[in-house]
Amino acid sequence: MKIFPVITVSLAISILIGCVSGPAPTSSIPESRATIPSNRLGTKWWKNRLEAKEAEAKSQHDTVFIGDSITHNWDAVAPDLQKQYFGNVLNLGFSGDQTQDVLWRIARIDWKTVAPKRIMLMIGTNNSGKGEQPENTLNGIRAILQVLRTSCPDAKITLLAIFPRGNNSQDILRQRNNAINAELPTLADERHIYFRDIAPYYLMPDGDTLNTKLLPDRLHPNKEGHRLWAAAIARDFLNDYQ
Repeated sequence: MKIFPVITVSLAISILIGCVSGPAPTSSIPESRATIPSNRLGTKWWKNRLEAKEAEAKSQHDTVFIGDSITHNWDAVAPDLQKQYFGNVLNLGFSGDQTQDVLWRIARIDWKTVAPKRIMLMIGTNNSGKGEQPENTLNGIRAILQVLRTSCPDAKITLLAIFPRGNNSQDILRQRNNAINAELPTLADERHIYFRDIAPYYLMPDGDTLNTKLLPDRLHPNKEGHRLWAAAIARDFLNDYQ
């Protein structure tokens, strides 16, 4: 596994204390990289999903998805395809999540109980949408991977490139995501963490224009977009890259 900067390792270890022992006290989570989403604690759908997913996480799951609304939408847009291609998934995708929100949520999971064999992670587009610089988003992804590698040492982690957004590469948010994606391969060792970039499949033949038949709102895949995602990744992901 690649060695992360000392400050990131220290951060990840402090968060990991909560991962291996159950829900972490909010005061133990460094505010610089993990945030308590207080703006959503009073949102009914979010609170209900958090409670439901944390209840699911009290049992073992071979397969875990982690991310934002793009991952969340497996449950909302294509639950049948999720089941067909991936089986019983603990989907920890939450609409609106940034890297710091993911760190807060995974610190509440007892990973010894979940004991996943494989994890799929895609995160960062909401950081870009909030104007965060790519380097800072990358640091958040590093911290997430460190927590997952330490708390789930036997799991194979698939790190996905952030899907394209906006009409084309002139879009500033596309540019930020592309800058993050360019560095993501440095986080993968192809033994424990596997980087896979299926983002080009969502572009037109010119390699730049977004295919709105797959991402009609220029951000989220529709059902056919999810089918493409599954077809592109499921075999290697489920076979643990053997």
